[in-house]
Amino acid sequence: AGQGGQTRDPARRAYIPATVLKSLNLRYDAVEDRIVLRLVADDAEPWLQLTRRVCMQWRLDLQTLVDASAQVPQGMSPTARAGISSEHHRAMAAQATVRKLPNEAPASPAVVPKLVTGIACGKQRSDGRWIVRFTARDGGHWDVLLTGESLHGLVEVLNTQVQAANWALPPMPLQTEAPRGPGPSPLH
Repeated sequence: AGQGGQTRDPARRAYIPATVLKSLNLRYDAVEDRIVLRLVADDAEPWLQLTRRVCMQWRLDLQTLVDASAQVPQGMSPTARAGISSEHHRAMAAQATVRKLPNEAPASPAVVPKLVTGIACGKQRSDGRWIVRFTARDGGHWDVLLTGESLHGLVEVLNTQVQAANWALPPMPLQTEAPRGPGPSPLH
């Protein structure tokens, strides 16, 4: 448990604050059949490995955050909610700064990516930023704070890498077009 917005890392027995990212890099590692995530912050640069199973659950959790970000009224039909959430996601992701970088391995052969066994997602009550906690097999964890734009940009980059992995995971609801027929749009 943490104190004052901080989290406790049992491996270090010290309190560490959640990290605001400077950047992140996702790439598919075909040899390991895993997605490699590099988190770059002022104080750390962990390399993490994400399995197909972890990514499948994480995408479901991210969809929940995307839906919450859209702030769609509860009284709307599920189809209308999904359409508005999807359009909101597209608009927010378009505002994120995303660059295509070459696939890179850790700078040092001594850097071994940590295998992630769990990811928890949520929203901070104090400032409204999104938080993602990556937990590794060795018990270490990293808390990452995201703005709305960076959350939606992360979802886009993750989906691109899942497609590159060719894991045949089902598309996230935000990736499917909401059916539009004659009549008023869900916004009317």
